[in-house]
Amino acid sequence: MSLTSTEIAEEREMTRNQRNLVDTCFEEGQYESGIAALELLRSTVFKPPPDIIRQLLYIALYPPPSHAEDEQEKPQTPLSPTKGSPSKQKQLLQKTPFVPTIAASAAAQRLLFSFLCTNTPDTLFRGLPMYAVITADDCAPRSEAVSKDYDEDSPIAREALCIKDARHCWATVKEDFIQRGKCAPLPQEKRKRRRKLAIDSADDDSDNACNPVPAVVAEHAWPVLDWFLRVFEKDEILTEKKSRVKFSPLLLSQILLPRGGCGPRQDVDAPLDIMVCCTTQDCSLRRLIGTRLFTLLINLTQTTDFDANMFTAAVIARLYSSPDAVLWLITSLPKTMPILNFQVALCQRYLSGVSQSCGKVRRPKPQARARRDSHATAGSALSAKEGGVSTSTGLAGASCNDMLALLESQDFVELPAITMKYVLLVAYALIQSQTAPDQIDPGWKDVQSNGRLKRAVNNAFPEKGEGLEYRATLLAMCDLWPLS
Repeated sequence: MSLTSTEIAEEREMTRNQRNLVDTCFEEGQYESGIAALELLRSTVFKPPPDIIRQLLYIALYPPPSHAEDEQEKPQTPLSPTKGSPSKQKQLLQKTPFVPTIAASAAAQRLLFSFLCTNTPDTLFRGLPMYAVITADDCAPRSEAVSKDYDEDSPIAREALCIKDARHCWATVKEDFIQRGKCAPLPQEKRKRRRKLAIDSADDDSDNACNPVPAVVAEHAWPVLDWFLRVFEKDEILTEKKSRVKFSPLLLSQILLPRGGCGPRQDVDAPLDIMVCCTTQDCSLRRLIGTRLFTLLINLTQTTDFDANMFTAAVIARLYSSPDAVLWLITSLPKTMPILNFQVALCQRYLSGVSQSCGKVRRPKPQARARRDSHATAGSALSAKEGGVSTSTGLAGASCNDMLALLESQDFVELPAITMKYVLLVAYALIQSQTAPDQIDPGWKDVQSNGRLKRAVNNAFPEKGEGLEYRATLLAMCDLWPLS
């Protein structure tokens, strides 16, 4: 994704008149008209307000009607001034549901993607829940830096607050997060309690969830999930331009803070659930979303605010519970240096038997650590955006002898281990090929020249089945790898 200077230009808030134009359309349920107005107002100069982005997301995520509902729901034509009094017009307005149509949802999705071309990721994510955009002096979450003068009487604005109150962005794409039939005008006497009602309603939805278990990604929510990843990917590019480190602080903001409010983030269960879900999809583009999300998470291992070792353990736990899905994800990753380092650390830990087959992540015992600088502790998400560099992979490297010992080990002979051995050797070899000549492991030069590498490949992989394919591929690659 290429970025021009206009895409990162200084932005300012939309004017009140611009906001009112959109708010009026949305308040009256004219969603497609409001979206069309937003498209005309979209530019690199003005920021879309966070509450407007939330409403767009709500419309984009609104579930389509079932076949039974589609037949029952018929549009009601408002009374003309000559056929009804103002009181009758008001009664009809309150009876007319303000639910977004399928066409409105599609238009909202298109507009969200269009905003990616004109506005920064920070601007587009202001209205979503965040945990990591924090100040350098303390660990308090940053408050929403926008005015609160949105149209609070609008049904869609009221219901869209559930997105802001969600646990993280991953929760918003879950099935049943938004349920049909909830957008309706609120009686005047109840409007003062609108925010409380919205929050209570969101809690009731989670409490009343029933079997079957809702899908991790609703069928109609895949475009929004794709949009989230595109925001994170653009955020990576902008962060790399400023700090020379490619990771997304906005993605980091979707990972809950550990207890106490500070320290490296560890809770990646929600995105891992989505990754596994992606591998079960028939659509190749949806499966690719899983690979893209995995890549984004691995890139976070370059910042001290993300616990790379716990992330590795969490992936290994999924390898035990969903081996086919995780193996597919591991082997589908691009071959960048951060990913190669992660693959080596992951395979080394798995083949060493660090994680237990029960699938639970073992947390390390507490250890005393040296006091870090307050700016680094507060979060490199902010420092990276300001151009600072605070990075550490947190992943232990492997020597050539360690790698060969794991490769030749007979303790793991099942298919997942065979695949992990293959990934380990390929990743290690690619790292050596991209390393400066004076930093290449001397042992790697020796095993290439004395034939030990090929002997290890012959001993590590069986002569039948998939192991034979791995063996043949690796032996061919051994002849292609340059002698360091």
